[in-house]
Order: sequence, then C-alpha cells, then structure tokens
Amino acid sequence: MDSKAPRDIAPSLYKLAWRKNLTVKDQLVNQSWTRGLWRMQTVEEMAEFVKLWDLVQGVQLSEAEDEIIWKFNSDGQYTAKSAYEVQFKGTFCCFKPGRVWTVHVEPKHRFFMWLLVQEKILTADKLQERHWPRNIVCTLCQQAPETAHHLCLHCPYSQRIWELVHTWTNGLIKKPKMNMIIEEW
Repeated sequence: MDSKAPRDIAPSLYKLAWRKNLTVKDQLVNQSWTRGLWRMQTVEEMAEFVKLWDLVQGVQLSEAEDEIIWKFNSDGQYTAKSAYEVQFKGTFCCFKPGRVWTVHVEPKHRFFMWLLVQEKILTADKLQERHWPRNIVCTLCQQAPETAHHLCLHCPYSQRIWELVHTWTNGLIKKPKMNMIIEEW
C-alpha cells in the first residue's frame, strides 16, 4: 500500500468514517472498513473511495510487529541529534561569521554583509522563488539576471563602483574578480 495514511489519501472519506480507532488488520480481514461510507454524496468522495479500494486490495498483512525505522540514521534509530541535523541541514552557511562581525564598519554594513553571505537579500531571484511579481533582469545593467552576487560583485555598474573605491582607498579595498564568490572576496 502507499506509504501515506488512508486519511492523507482520502481526506473526504476520513471525515465520513466515525470509527477511527480500529486496527487496519481487523478492518481488512472482515472488509468492515467500508462501514460508515454509505454517507458518500459527492463525486470527489466516490473517487477517493475507488482509489482507496484499489490500494487496500493490494495489501498483504503479516504476523510481524509493526516497526518504525528512522531513515535519517544508518541504524534506523531516532536520536534528537539526527532530527536536529535533518531540520537544519542546508539552512546555515559554513562561512566563518566572525569575519563579518569583527570588521570595523558601520553596524548596518555588517548586517548587510551578513544577509549577503547568508543569501537572504530579496533580489529578483529570491522573489521569483516566492512567486512575487518581479523583473528578473538587473535594472542597473539590463544584461544579466538580478542576483545578490551579480548586484554586489559582477554588474558592470558595481564593477565601476569597486574601481572607484579601490582608487579612493589607495588599493586597500580590492575590486572583485570575475567568477569570484562573496565568501572569497
């Protein structure tokens, strides 16, 4: 049977069923799982019934005890550590944050840098992920998609700004090279 629960496969039917605390085995053996479904009234409920009926016919029961296997550990056992790792996997940056927070600049600039490194600036690519209205092309150069990396490092407009900053600081601040990523720069 599908790995989903019957209430997920047929939510409308689940609402009609009044005996929800019975075991699957008892209900399948004597085909009593259909009791209470005589109240079906819509085409959607009937379609769910047919789908569920087809799935139930293919179920093979065994005498083995049910077991839960945690697929995020190699031994199949749940641990709080593995749950924490799964929950936050890919949500944080491996960049050393001390580099951002110890720079001698205005706090608002450190915060902007932090958002930039974390890829949290709402540029056109991020707005597109959220299905928000946007113009995907960079409004400064009209040449490339608007991303945080493009706006801050690779846009011809930004490149010119970095050239000026490099000149004003007597070479202290370097102009980013093409294909360079934020963390390297």
